[in-house]
Amino acid sequence: MAGGLLLIAFTLALPGDSLDRGTLRLLAENGASEEAMAVTLGCIGSMRAVALFANGKLPVYGPLMRYAGSFVGAFVWMMLMLPLVYDSLLSGKVSIFVPLLGMLTLGELISVYRAVRDGGFRRR
Repeated sequence: MAGGLLLIAFTLALPGDSLDRGTLRLLAENGASEEAMAVTLGCIGSMRAVALFANGKLPVYGPLMRYAGSFVGAFVWMMLMLPLVYDSLLSGKVSIFVPLLGMLTLGELISVYRAVRDGGFRRR
């Protein structure tokens, strides 16, 4: 997931208008700039990569960082999915990326659950 976020950030940072094509144009129409999204996703992806490295090195803070990163990742995938769902409802044509982004969101939520269990953050 960290790699996916970093690669999307890299793609958005490339010259050209990536958000003007397809149904993600709704993000551009509602004020999302490619530069801001590239920086945000790049930061989140980098923090996720650091959290994965720290997970094995820091017994308490590693799982906590993994938990927070997975939660933010789930939020990002869901925010990318919502314009596609909205456009699918308006046009009657379902985008093929809706189930993909939905499964990425679900995978991140499962990662949140696993990080909480691994870190022992549950109530005893």
